[in-house]
Amino acid sequence: MKYHKLVENAAKPNGFWGKMMIKSMNKNHSSLTDWGLEHIQIELGSKVLDIGCGGGQTVSKLCNMVGNGKVCGIDYSELCVKKSQKLNSKSILCGKANIKQASVSSLPFDDNCFDIVTAVETFYFWPDKPNDLKEIMRVLKSGGKLLMIFEMLRSDDDPFKWERVEKMLGIKAVDENEIAQLLEDCGYVNVKTYTQSGTSWLCAIAEKPKEQI
Repeated sequence: MKYHKLVENAAKPNGFWGKMMIKSMNKNHSSLTDWGLEHIQIELGSKVLDIGCGGGQTVSKLCNMVGNGKVCGIDYSELCVKKSQKLNSKSILCGKANIKQASVSSLPFDDNCFDIVTAVETFYFWPDKPNDLKEIMRVLKSGGKLLMIFEMLRSDDDPFKWERVEKMLGIKAVDENEIAQLLEDCGYVNVKTYTQSGTSWLCAIAEKPKEQI
């Protein structure tokens, strides 16, 4: 019963079990996030957007990396926004962080304003993945990078590993080649993927094409 209640709140945490899910995500996704962030260089002064910020741990990690830069976080769960704002209250107070309720399908930001966009364990829930990826490209600067981090990677060695979660939430684990192809189909360039031996972790990095002068 507990497992079902937790998993049911993975997409859009709400209420008591939503709070428990947020706590679980902050704890269990920490190492995954650290590993993914190792694959991208974040310059001091960067402006970064974290999509599906959940409990705010990734926003916190990014705030420690950008120096005098700025980190924005969005989530479509009101509870997640509140928890993320609480966790990052000091960074918000000093103007380094800004967290708001919004959807990946309609980002409340101007064109060409972020150096990097991150998305940790949230892609599965996006309502229109090709268009959502194009919406992300809209807010990225020329040459800006998208980093997506996944725990649910499909594997020929254990093809049914995620079947229970997939059925409960109506989502699908990701395939490394399919993710790379989707990014290319959406117009991204220099697509790279990485996996971690002994895990089902995947991270994908892609760039918005640089404007021709």
